[in-house]
Amino acid sequence: MSSSPTDRPTLHDRRGASTLWRAVAERIEQDIRSFRYKPGERLPTEFELAEIFNVHRNTIRRAMNVLRERNLLRIEQGRGTFVKERMVRHTLGPKTRLTAALRDIDRLGERRFIGSSRIRVTEDIAKALRVARNRFVRKVDTLTVVDGFVVSMSSSFFPLPRFEGIEALIEETGSFSQSWQRLGVADYQRREAHITAVALPREDAEILSMARGQPAIFITNINVDMDDIPIVVSYTRIAPQHMQLVVRFD
Repeated sequence: MSSSPTDRPTLHDRRGASTLWRAVAERIEQDIRSFRYKPGERLPTEFELAEIFNVHRNTIRRAMNVLRERNLLRIEQGRGTFVKERMVRHTLGPKTRLTAALRDIDRLGERRFIGSSRIRVTEDIAKALRVARNRFVRKVDTLTVVDGFVVSMSSSFFPLPRFEGIEALIEETGSFSQSWQRLGVADYQRREAHITAVALPREDAEILSMARGQPAIFITNINVDMDDIPIVVSYTRIAPQHMQLVVRFD
């Protein structure tokens, strides 16, 4: 979003450089807190802001430094200055779910179904699900959207024929746990979680609003039922600017 000089009151009535940069910082902060500039949105350049406020670029630069110190802005080299996203704090524990975490902090989030396919297992998936290499699984692709921003994308693999039809249930409910329950899994727990960093293909990086070459958090989760039988292995790619992971040991 960009503004024009005509839709803002002039700052010419202010006197002194210190007053000017404070006034600019206050105006931009007001726009951020009122969502005129939205989380993740790129701000105009220093040159453009100098024209908008009719001040020197040094005044803009000082105001922007103050806003970064207030944790309102972030810089991406080669891309510009962005409004800092409200970080989602997601705890990884035996049964934690992102949807529950969002409810606890009053954030608007959803799991969005984007596709499904029936595929033969790879060696890694067969090992994680403890099935033979000739078996088939149901692959379900989903996005997690928080406050209108895609914060993660997941590919989840469910063993067949046990979870035949789970893709329709996930699309209907937006919930893995509800879908499992309707297919006879009363409860579950996370058995393993592997966390690493990966470079994403261009399309995935664009979906997550990540800069080219910026590493994503990559989590492999294996969930099991109460008989310790694997029910899903999922590969989740997370935009680090949107989410903070906390690992709990209790």
